[in-house]
Amino acid sequence: MNVQLAKFDGLGSGDLVKLILQADSARRQLDGYLTALLGRFGDLEGQDAVEELCRQFGLGRHKARQQAKTSNALKALPDTLEAAKQGWISIDHARVMGESHLRAPLSKDEELELVVVAISEDLDEFKKTVARSEDQRRADDGLTRHERQRERRNGKVFDGDDEMVVLHAEFDRIAGERVKTALYDLSDRLFREDAKSGSDRTHEQRNADALVALITQQPARADNSDANSNGNSCSPVDDSDAVSSDDSEDHHVGSEIAPQATTLIVSVDYDTLTGQLKNAGLIDGTPIDIDDLRHIACDAGIVPAIFAADGQPLYMGRKQRAVTAAQKLALIARDKKCIGCGMRASACDAHHIIWWDNNGPTDITNLVLLCPKCHRKVHKQGYTVIKDGTGRRKLKSPHRAIDRDRARGPTEAVAA
Repeated sequence: MNVQLAKFDGLGSGDLVKLILQADSARRQLDGYLTALLGRFGDLEGQDAVEELCRQFGLGRHKARQQAKTSNALKALPDTLEAAKQGWISIDHARVMGESHLRAPLSKDEELELVVVAISEDLDEFKKTVARSEDQRRADDGLTRHERQRERRNGKVFDGDDEMVVLHAEFDRIAGERVKTALYDLSDRLFREDAKSGSDRTHEQRNADALVALITQQPARADNSDANSNGNSCSPVDDSDAVSSDDSEDHHVGSEIAPQATTLIVSVDYDTLTGQLKNAGLIDGTPIDIDDLRHIACDAGIVPAIFAADGQPLYMGRKQRAVTAAQKLALIARDKKCIGCGMRASACDAHHIIWWDNNGPTDITNLVLLCPKCHRKVHKQGYTVIKDGTGRRKLKSPHRAIDRDRARGPTEAVAA
């Protein structure tokens, strides 16, 4: 099979974008075609032969096994495979559908419905769509979504192809959030130290160093296992609650290990008419069952974050400069990450859009999340906070031309 590659020297941005889109479409089609070929080869020679053949492509052991599993799973979803071969969806979208089908079979109509959705959704959003679909298909199995996720948990440690040691693990969302929080907390401390010292350690290297420190720390004895207890805090609170949890779930890994205190941020609505909690979810919008929320809350410290009817939480005005714990949680729920570079929220500070020294209030409408580096860009390099066309806050470089719809300037545009 010969592929004619167009020359691109001298092309402008518009022509380059067209060529990039054509190349991406061709790549998708080839990925789908290759997967179909591997599936047929597996019918003739078996899955072990498919994996070994994939290793000859130069793939590592994990990637080769994943490619072999995908080709096998998609044999049961011919419409999905055809969509990938046509370049309508990526092979990664198809893989997500194949894995879900193995856990909870898709009907023909359900498969076609997800294929249509896959065309328009990015991979991260599509994974959530497939998870919701799978929950609906498994609604009669007597398990909660959390319990289904726990069934799929796994962990591996193995020697990689380049003499590095590889760790691979998958957790349910609640356990995974606790792991991420513990890892990010230490990684964020390293980030702040690096910012002060001028270290060139990368984000990935900081995460690796933090992971080593967390895994190899001395385990606590069983008689110290109650050190993390906060007592029972199950009393309901009004409207929307941010739950900060250092829960120790009742599925312990061993009496010699005491779970490390971690913080989970969970939001839940309180229906004042029925007196019921509803719409519980993690900070990224992942829904959780109310029963799981109650389990978390029994070992949690609860910080109420009261939201007004228009969705604007927590105003402190000029009473104090520093944000409260509840305001920081509300900022995390709204911005989710640094509005400048996308650094995770736990590494960020609260920044006054209209500076405190210029009589700016400590109100949620005048606050955004900025990591230390982006914070310095605002205070030292003239960057400003603006709103884009969707109302989301972002940083604007002083070197860019001012957009017409932002002619009022960042202070009025954002604080209005």
